[in-house]
Amino acid sequence: MRPQEHVSDADAGLVLENLEPDQLALAKNVPVPRRPLKGGALLLAWALRLYLIFMLIVVCWQAWIAVR
Repeated sequence: MRPQEHVSDADAGLVLENLEPDQLALAKNVPVPRRPLKGGALLLAWALRLYLIFMLIVVCWQAWIAVR
């Protein structure tokens, strides 16, 4: 297997401009793997999850109090 060579944005754009419509649709259908989060991005994602859970509890509590 050959290692992937770096393709510039200009070259990639030129290739995409010259593809037939069915070739373009097939090229766009290739799945892109998830990018692993590191450091600050991972910390921010977990902070947002915890905030969401906390706010969900607060909203449910307020709805419970309003109903009573």
